[in-house]
Amino acid sequence: MTFFHFLPIAFDAWRMRHASSEQIAQRQQKRLSDLVTFARTYSPFYAEKYRTLPDIVTDIRQLPPVTKVELMEHFDDVITDPTVHRIDVEKFLDNKNTIGRRFLDRYMVWTTSGTTGTPGIFLEDQNWDTVLSAVNLTRIGLEWYTPDVIRGMVKGGGITAAVFAGNGHFLGVSMIKRQSFNHSSRAKSKHLIPITLPIPEIVQHLNELQPVMFSGYASALTLLAYEQLSGRLNIHPSIVVSSAEPLTDENRALIQRAFGVPPRNNYSCSEGGVMAYECRQGKMHLNIDWILFEPVDENYNPVSIGQTSNRVLITNLANRVMPIIRYELSDRASLEPEPCSCGITLPVVKVEGRSDEILYFENANGQNIPVLPLALWAVIKEIPGVLRFQAIKISPYALKIRLETINSETDADIWHMVQIQVQDFFQKQSLSNVEIFRAQEGPMRDPKSGKFRNVWSEY
Repeated sequence: MTFFHFLPIAFDAWRMRHASSEQIAQRQQKRLSDLVTFARTYSPFYAEKYRTLPDIVTDIRQLPPVTKVELMEHFDDVITDPTVHRIDVEKFLDNKNTIGRRFLDRYMVWTTSGTTGTPGIFLEDQNWDTVLSAVNLTRIGLEWYTPDVIRGMVKGGGITAAVFAGNGHFLGVSMIKRQSFNHSSRAKSKHLIPITLPIPEIVQHLNELQPVMFSGYASALTLLAYEQLSGRLNIHPSIVVSSAEPLTDENRALIQRAFGVPPRNNYSCSEGGVMAYECRQGKMHLNIDWILFEPVDENYNPVSIGQTSNRVLITNLANRVMPIIRYELSDRASLEPEPCSCGITLPVVKVEGRSDEILYFENANGQNIPVLPLALWAVIKEIPGVLRFQAIKISPYALKIRLETINSETDADIWHMVQIQVQDFFQKQSLSNVEIFRAQEGPMRDPKSGKFRNVWSEY
């Protein structure tokens, strides 16, 4: 196996920001060829899937798409390291003390359900880590960390705060934890605030920390912007970073008004890492020299430039331990026909991601209390035995949960645990009066969009 080295990767990533389409295409083809050869050689799954294909693949459309369900069903055969077995990975994931640690001291592991509702487990090797670090430094670093931002961070002692789901092996949380482990001298300046805490407690933590770098889910940043404008929150970050959820123009303007700096955004997923990043013009540029990105229709045919796709296929050209080749994401996306005025030649993408809603319930005192969608998602997803769920507000005082469990024999016990955990979460939000009950029907996709929504209101 060829190991990637940071300096040449970083230098090339820096150059490719302004490369021609021909230069990028050359790198894509070479990296795709190397990846397919490696997958055929070391992954029994891909060896069988590509058995009838020609030895040299000249067009990515020759390769059949894959889905999360398919990769999870054949997990051990997908992985190229024969010492990795799903049963051992799942034991590793069951231990919350291993968040941010490497499985077998070699691989980062994270989980996701995303917009399909199907749980997934993904491994990252050192090659992918090297590419992510190099790309983030030479692209995000140069675009986001201006001299003013750097001066503000130095002046504020480099204190960072992230409002994320803190109880699982999720991509963002694992990366933050790993940075703390790898740089113990800076661990005291990095703080993870669980999104499951009530908003007043999150506000209290932020006021005490006074972070100069502040990141979180878009819905959380929006609520905290209102807290800042009301005067209950009083922080002065040099940079604010949004992730995991769509950031609307309205919320972007609100966050900038509240904190005095424009929020930065990226497009990431567990399967592809940071696939795109915002430039200073607010446009999302794809890292297509390392991530092949195909907006397609429902039959996997490419859509025209400027047309919104039904889904997308991604290929991670860096990761070897778990090849991700023409992997289906349910995100709807379109590629911009015109180049960005910032001068970066990497293509610009518009993405429709999660469509979950902030829920507002009325407590016993008549107050409207917000419940963040990813906070509720984090509570339910981490309960053992939960396969898929949907949480739906049906009144100011009631939440309906559609639930699918892994084992029908323990279904009643799993529901009992879900009910207890959700009631406990709502009680901590001062919403002990809200009724939590199970729907007769199971989880289902949205009939119009085809997406699997987790949290929304029907009231």
